[in-house]
Amino acid sequence: MTTLLIADDHFAVRLGLEMMSREILGTQCSIEHAANGQQVLAKLRSTIYDSMMLDMQMPEPSGLHLLETALSLQPNLNILVVSVNPESVFAEKCLQLGAKGFVAKSASDTELKTAIEKVIAGQRYLPPGMLGSGEEIMAPNPFHSLSVRELDVTLLLLKGQGMLEVGRSLGISASTASTFKGRIFRKLKIQSILELEQLARFHGVSNDAARS
Repeated sequence: MTTLLIADDHFAVRLGLEMMSREILGTQCSIEHAANGQQVLAKLRSTIYDSMMLDMQMPEPSGLHLLETALSLQPNLNILVVSVNPESVFAEKCLQLGAKGFVAKSASDTELKTAIEKVIAGQRYLPPGMLGSGEEIMAPNPFHSLSVRELDVTLLLLKGQGMLEVGRSLGISASTASTFKGRIFRKLKIQSILELEQLARFHGVSNDAARS
């Protein structure tokens, strides 16, 4: 019996992923849902799962930190990150942290199904955008220089959150959030939120993705 946890704060998304998973696994599966980061962690502490589908933008906690924590609780968990965040920045980071695969929510049903099949089978799934010929010369993406926590803070800043809100979202103090903001600005060589938004748009880290 395959055990699967689907973690997303939108019920319709969870239901769609469950239906697709049941098409793949048939009746020999047990599927549970989680609507926020706290539910994910509670379930991982009480139940062993074979695989998990994880949304990057769930509340309490969210993002790459949640991915790290999930794998610290269950190192053998096959995780497929299903996200609106751009693969150009986040797919590589998720895979480095131990996720088996990354797929965009905007992907076709065929691509989603392929990603689910591979990750449930314990195989790695790479988005088509990461499987290029290698002939293109791409400008360095400065967001790759950010740490896991810095990327989480960046997404919250792009949502328009202030330091108090960022602190509450990540379980840190406002002063610590401000320290992370300073590090982010130095690494990205920017001086303002407006510049952050402009740089994010240029590299595909859109405000729309952050606010979903």
